[in-house]
Amino acid sequence: MTVWRERQPLILASQSAVRKSLLANAGIAVETIPADIDERAIQDESGLKNPGEIAALLAGVKAKFISLRHPGRYVVGADQTLALGERLFSKPANRAAASAQIATLSGQTHELHSAVS
Repeated sequence: MTVWRERQPLILASQSAVRKSLLANAGIAVETIPADIDERAIQDESGLKNPGEIAALLAGVKAKFISLRHPGRYVVGADQTLALGERLFSKPANRAAASAQIATLSGQTHELHSAVS
């Protein structure tokens, strides 16, 4: 059942299949348009160290980036950061990097910080 009443679908400023599925399963018509931004540069320039604040900043930047290119459309930006103590993790570039991250996190309590804008 669709609950979305707008003429055009909501834009999800992300490539996340999971986020798209969550919205679609909630009855929201959605299309994904990833924001082509340099997340690392934005994070570095911000000077932020708090993982939750970083996630909120990146979610907002993604939403704004896409909304400026699609005026009149509803846009949602989302981001998630992973922290192990003071150490922040970025998306792994490949399988080897992903395996290394998993090995580092194995048996450790880590935190995921999610934000939506």
